[in-house]
Amino acid sequence: MYKVIAISGYSGSGKTTISEMLLKKINNIVYFDFGFLFRPLTYYLINELKLNEEEIKKMVLEKKLDQQIKFSYKIINNKVEIGINNYFYDYHVLNTPQMNMNTVTVGTIIGDHLNGFLKKIIDNLKQNSNVLLNARRPVAAYPEVDYHIFLESSFVQRVKRKILMNQESYEVTVKKLKERDEKEKNSGFWEKYNFTKTINTTTLSKDEVLEKVMEIINNEFTYFNNLTLILGAYNCNKNCPYCIAKNNQKFSIDDNLDNLSKIFSELIKNHIRFKRFVVSGNGEPSLYSLEELKKIRDAILEYKELFQLIRIHTSGKIFYEETKFNLFNSLHLPLEFEVLRVALDPKLDMTILGYGNNYLESDLFKNGKIKCDVALTDYLERENLLSQLNNFQRNNDSIKIIRLKQLLRGDKNNTPQATWVKNHSLDDDNIQQVIHELGLEIQNGVYYSSNQKIVYKPSGDYDYDYVINNGQLQNYRNEIYNVMELKRKAKQ
Repeated sequence: MYKVIAISGYSGSGKTTISEMLLKKINNIVYFDFGFLFRPLTYYLINELKLNEEEIKKMVLEKKLDQQIKFSYKIINNKVEIGINNYFYDYHVLNTPQMNMNTVTVGTIIGDHLNGFLKKIIDNLKQNSNVLLNARRPVAAYPEVDYHIFLESSFVQRVKRKILMNQESYEVTVKKLKERDEKEKNSGFWEKYNFTKTINTTTLSKDEVLEKVMEIINNEFTYFNNLTLILGAYNCNKNCPYCIAKNNQKFSIDDNLDNLSKIFSELIKNHIRFKRFVVSGNGEPSLYSLEELKKIRDAILEYKELFQLIRIHTSGKIFYEETKFNLFNSLHLPLEFEVLRVALDPKLDMTILGYGNNYLESDLFKNGKIKCDVALTDYLERENLLSQLNNFQRNNDSIKIIRLKQLLRGDKNNTPQATWVKNHSLDDDNIQQVIHELGLEIQNGVYYSSNQKIVYKPSGDYDYDYVINNGQLQNYRNEIYNVMELKRKAKQ
């Protein structure tokens, strides 16, 4: 499986130098410096279109970048180059001291608005090779990075390096670097995560830095997708007619939350990591007591390097439970909430799924990061569906991703839940028609809209997902694992 390695850090800390060295050190790797996108785009906006900062801001806010500019890319000598309207600028035009400052300014204005385009490129590259990212906010653009390495260095040392690089005076260099540091810091370019590995390059030679980077990369962690905590209460404020928990009833009603820390500790010792930790299963987590939820929170907090993201499955009730909502926010980890709807219209969705409060109106919902699943059923009005989905997301801007979902019947075919799914879920032909109507394009088995905000994944990677239920590590087939068995399975 190919890896994505991200390098970020302070200006003058050695990012570009180390990236160039890694390109020669690692086999079958493609180098993508996000500057290869932002530099030509900056040059085009400022020098070709003659736009000032306010005009660029207006263009970004009105979402006209994709409409007025055609982006393309090519790979030259294992490096990604970005074209603007099919034109590829000369390296020396894009790499001047003034362009350095202009690119930081324009990059700050654009922020994450081009992340969908960046992710699409990385997904394509990853099909055939490892990918090395030199980027300011790589995890925002590509949350699935395997390694995030952050380079630091003292201000004095960075000034010395910049003087040699740009052949400018000490006074000019200090002034420019302070201005750049301030912009980058305020723009979140120095953001670190629980899995970030930091290297201070102040007193190290470039070969010593490379050695430390390779140590990180070669210290192979085994990554799985999801580790899901299946809670056993079967207690929910909804009465969803398709409820797979009621259909299956195969997980234990006992939680044994005191065993979480022990499992996490064993996973850490064996270099096992997960992309996501999911709190889910058999009902609404926020119906658990605050004391029980604190046990979950405390275990995650103690071993937070295990996970890149925390996801909470919810009926929507947690958006009315401020104390419990904030309990998970206090983890200071990337956090998202996942809800599932069968209708975009609140009244219809509330009627079908049997709940009483429109969580879309909650202030907590509006302030969260939401992944909204929309079930592919006959309750979904298909006429002008793309426009409906875009408007729904625009009116609820805390929703970062809309994932279309085919409902599963569960393990039993004769239950009321399975019958409802059979009667109302769209069949494969209709789903393919919806994909066509929405203009979704397939990448690595997943369908995406052009802006990457609408997704349809035909099937889950459950063979790479594991659960904790009744204080035990197991898979979705209720096969019990110890951590060493999990590690052996990964090596297979």
